[in-house]
Amino acid sequence: MNQYHNPVAISFGAASAASFAEKLQKSYAHVSRVLILTRGGEVEKNGILQPVLDMLGHKEILQLEVTLYNPNVADIYNLKGQVASFDYQLIVAIGGGSVMDVAKVLSALQRMKVHSVAEVREAIASERYREEYPYTPWIGIPTTSGTGSEVTCWATVWDEECNSKYSVSDARLYASDALILPELTVTMPLRLSIATALDAMCHATEAYWSIHTNPITRVYALQAIERIRITLPLLLEQPDQLALREQLSLASVLAGLAFSNTRTTACHSISYPLTMLYGIDHGIAASMTLASVMRHNYDALIEPDKLLSAYGAADVDEVGLWVKRIYETYGLPGQLGSYGVTDEGIRKVVSLSYTKGRMDNNPVEITAEQLEQMLVSLM
Repeated sequence: MNQYHNPVAISFGAASAASFAEKLQKSYAHVSRVLILTRGGEVEKNGILQPVLDMLGHKEILQLEVTLYNPNVADIYNLKGQVASFDYQLIVAIGGGSVMDVAKVLSALQRMKVHSVAEVREAIASERYREEYPYTPWIGIPTTSGTGSEVTCWATVWDEECNSKYSVSDARLYASDALILPELTVTMPLRLSIATALDAMCHATEAYWSIHTNPITRVYALQAIERIRITLPLLLEQPDQLALREQLSLASVLAGLAFSNTRTTACHSISYPLTMLYGIDHGIAASMTLASVMRHNYDALIEPDKLLSAYGAADVDEVGLWVKRIYETYGLPGQLGSYGVTDEGIRKVVSLSYTKGRMDNNPVEITAEQLEQMLVSLM
């Protein structure tokens, strides 16, 4: 496939905040009611957001704190109930991937009548939301550097009750605009900074080898990988260094642009049950199998030398060593057993790892036996 498309208008850096607000004022002059979703912690009081907030101040606003991590169907049902009486015409999401996932889902489900968690589950699992028209436009202002959610058209919704993970996906769910402010990421906890950067590393790498890869995606992917590879080890000593945060924010956007056209593959598919069953941070869970899956896919890669070069590696073993060094540098367990995974647990993880649209997006089939061997090697 040699086509690429992404419709999100991206503004980057504090200097663009005022012009971003002016653009929104013109584009949404007709909008009178705005739903603002934030990560909490009074992030909206950050002075860098003032031009945007001043613009929104002339409209009727409902503001909600979304302090969820990995929103599930019950969370969506509760949030939908909280905003049901407010006929919002625009959503502004200021937060990490979970906040932007909620924005996308509330955009898609706004006009749907649901009376229970079960009805939310059915609407999402059956993709009945795709029958709705129009969706509510939304704007993304990320406060983390890793999810790329501001430039993709899908959201993840979890379902612990059914041991499932759903994707709410539609081309209409691309944000209309995204404002990337690296300054907002400086206050991220260090562990979250590392986990989200590793998530972006996986986004970029998996986009590079996806069955839907294309030349433009691969350029974005290589740029993202190299920036993360160089910058991430430096963050330990200089977590408040804006220049480092700028590089990670840019890498996150580049990785998002890369996988916005390909989706993710095996690493992410395997990570879902690791996160759901054992609470392993999503980006860490995805990165744990990065080298194993790369080795499995290697003969199918397009220009594998370029991928290795982006990692500063001579071979796949050195890619694995880079990931291991990051874990060691930041005191992160790199073995599944450290998270409570057992031999029996591995078999459960394998049974839940074949997410449609993710595992089948991998360039080389991974059998259950091969996957079990990969996971056993991480014990």
